[in-house]
Amino acid sequence: MESAQRHLRMALDAARMMIWDSELSNGKVIDSTVKWFAAGTSLLGLPPGDLSQPFSTFLQIVCPEDRDHLLDTMQEAVDKRTGYEVEYRVQWPDCSRHWLAAKAHVFCDEHGVPVGTLGIVWDITERKENEQATARERELAAVTLRSIGEGVITTNAAGVTDYLNHVAEQLTGWTLEQARGLHISTTLKLIDDTGAPIPEHAALQCLRLKQAIGASSHNQLVTRDGRHVAVEESAAPIWSDRGELLGAVVVFRDVSHERKLSKQLSWNASHDTLTGLINRREFEVQIADALHSAKQDNHVHALLYMDLDQFKIVNDTCGHSAGDLLLQLLAKMLQTQMRDSDILARLGGDELGVLLPHCPPDQALLIADQLRQSIKNFRFVWDDHTFELGVSIGLVEINHLSKSMTELLIAADQACYLAKERGRNRVHLYQDSDLRLARRQGEMLWVSRLNEAFEHQYFRLYAQPIVGLCGHGGGHDEVLIRIQPAKGELILPGAFIPAAERYDMMTAIDRWVIRAVCRHVQSVRDSLGPQQAYVAQRQPAPAQYSVNLSGSSLSDEGLRDYIIEQFVEHDVAPEQICFEITETAVIANLIKAQDFMAGLKALGCRFSLDDFGSGLSSFAYLKALPVDYLKIDGVFIRDIANNAINRAMVKAINEVGHVMGISTVAEYVEDEPTLAVVRELGLDYAQGYAVGTLRPLSVSD
Repeated sequence: MESAQRHLRMALDAARMMIWDSELSNGKVIDSTVKWFAAGTSLLGLPPGDLSQPFSTFLQIVCPEDRDHLLDTMQEAVDKRTGYEVEYRVQWPDCSRHWLAAKAHVFCDEHGVPVGTLGIVWDITERKENEQATARERELAAVTLRSIGEGVITTNAAGVTDYLNHVAEQLTGWTLEQARGLHISTTLKLIDDTGAPIPEHAALQCLRLKQAIGASSHNQLVTRDGRHVAVEESAAPIWSDRGELLGAVVVFRDVSHERKLSKQLSWNASHDTLTGLINRREFEVQIADALHSAKQDNHVHALLYMDLDQFKIVNDTCGHSAGDLLLQLLAKMLQTQMRDSDILARLGGDELGVLLPHCPPDQALLIADQLRQSIKNFRFVWDDHTFELGVSIGLVEINHLSKSMTELLIAADQACYLAKERGRNRVHLYQDSDLRLARRQGEMLWVSRLNEAFEHQYFRLYAQPIVGLCGHGGGHDEVLIRIQPAKGELILPGAFIPAAERYDMMTAIDRWVIRAVCRHVQSVRDSLGPQQAYVAQRQPAPAQYSVNLSGSSLSDEGLRDYIIEQFVEHDVAPEQICFEITETAVIANLIKAQDFMAGLKALGCRFSLDDFGSGLSSFAYLKALPVDYLKIDGVFIRDIANNAINRAMVKAINEVGHVMGISTVAEYVEDEPTLAVVRELGLDYAQGYAVGTLRPLSVSD
């Protein structure tokens, strides 16, 4: 027996293992006694010798994060009368930490009651450190492989540099041997774009928060030799297998080219590349800021709109190269004549804008006149030509009563227009009456253009489909009018309708459209073969064409008779025509509208109430009107997919319309999401580019 015990101890010593023994009194490990024999106490950092201690005392030596795990593992083994294997850490008196592994069996008395455990325990610190080192190297290798072509630096948990890859050495100027042991803030010194120290290094933030830090693209690397390199850096923590934070890995790359390109693009977006002045877009931002300060702080500013009077002569005489040089020289000259706070912009072509911050009108007039005089005195020489220039300047005050940036620009443009009208090379201070005057002058110009359109047959008709939804058939086309001059682009009605309404030309336009549509219907029928024409005659004619009528036409006593004459002359079935009248026009002419609509409705014409909802009036008057369709105002339709209020409004109009037996039409259905909501709400028809585009409507002479 003694020989066997001796051999056992020798084997344990060779394996550097110790006896692990405990005595149980009530089946609770926490109340047990732990016994250490001979050199076993060295595992606790104590001198050799037998030691008996309460388990609770021994547990204080165990590292706090491992205590619960150790106790639970041992207690479970006791409860099940089995053995256990466990690894845990202990802290020695010198505060160093060591890993121990234990394996033991539970012993019971003759009644099966656990009375103790017996096993072995040994030190595995070296193995654990090797495992952690291997895990760290594996993590480092993986990150490095993923970061080929980018600089990679790793640190320990204190932020001290451990490793640099070759790219990091090239970018920072530090070799691995030089950098190892230095703090990351030295090996990867970062500053912001202004040259100031950054609030917190990405690696240190990563270590503090114990999480990955996303890429930052606003910093610069200060290399070992003092050069500045624009970089984009990110950091991620390095973890051990047991979840210990081992350090951080920082990945960074040179983004000098990208940042330079980005700055150039940003500059180009807000500046005129020819003159270097800010462009119209940025100028509008500056005006908006000035308007905000005027409203919030009651500041007063001034806006100048400048139009060069002789610039076109330079271009026509000497070419665009001369014109470009003239603008460059003029921009530099004007900047020398202005206050440091003043803002000069090129708005386009030969138009310039000036914002005079904190400048009352009387002072602004002086500055504007000084600029005018400077331009007048400016001489531009190209080859043998010498040019004198002039400038017309419109001036607008920006104060707390100013309405919007757009209206300020319009007012400045109108003031500039009046300066040119009154002899050029002068400054005109905008007055409230200027806009009305300019509008009247513009409208009077349109009168002559409309007369020209009638005389030379410049009017054109287009058709846009109104498509049935949810099984509704009987779709038809809305007829839209345009002007196509002999030279120039197509003119939309928004440009000429206001003038036509002011000067009582809308009735004439409406009559032209009605006659043209009737001629079109006749030409389509005449183009059919005999059999198709016979079938068409025997089928009820649907409302195929929807014609807009202005409010003034409702007061035209002879319009109804004119419409009937056109039906008779061109053999058009009244059922083929639907007249569209806006809600506001009907309300303004309700009695006449009722009489007009009733007469044509009796013939078979149909009626559509356009822009319904825009007047925010009640549904009550609908009972007195023979309306077939409600066209819901596009203001409610455009954003219906994202705006709950618009959706509710459309839903209410649709439901009330259906209760009254009126079909509903959604205007301005421009995309699939809007169309999907319109279908979902159960509207009968849709109109817009999502269901059909405009097409020319042929009209025979």
